[in-house]
Amino acid sequence: HGDKLRRAEALLWVPPTPPPVLRALLVEGHAPAVRWCHGFYAGVDPIAAIAREVLLPAGIPLSNGRGAFSSSLAEYALMAALHFNKQVPRCMANRAAGRWERFTMNVLRGKTLGLLGYGSIARATGK
Repeated sequence: HGDKLRRAEALLWVPPTPPPVLRALLVEGHAPAVRWCHGFYAGVDPIAAIAREVLLPAGIPLSNGRGAFSSSLAEYALMAALHFNKQVPRCMANRAAGRWERFTMNVLRGKTLGLLGYGSIARATGK
């Protein structure tokens, strides 16, 4: 893969790849043709030092995945709200025990969902 890596014009950093691996690829000449680096997730804090010390001086832009997973995570937030509101663990335990338990099933209607922060995930959840 050495020849392909030397010709690569872009690097995709996907955690949990250790940041030192990215640094080594860039600093030790393994990927000399790189003109763009992309962080798969929105957060690129783990490679901030590499961005400042290696990418920026070399004029290599760093982009990230901001917003890429907002809809999916918003759906997950709604699923979690339904999961606990509808008492899914209780229903699953009853099923496993072969027990039919009568209880009142809660509804989300009329309840308030608190969102801490108002980034892309919270905005997508609010929609």
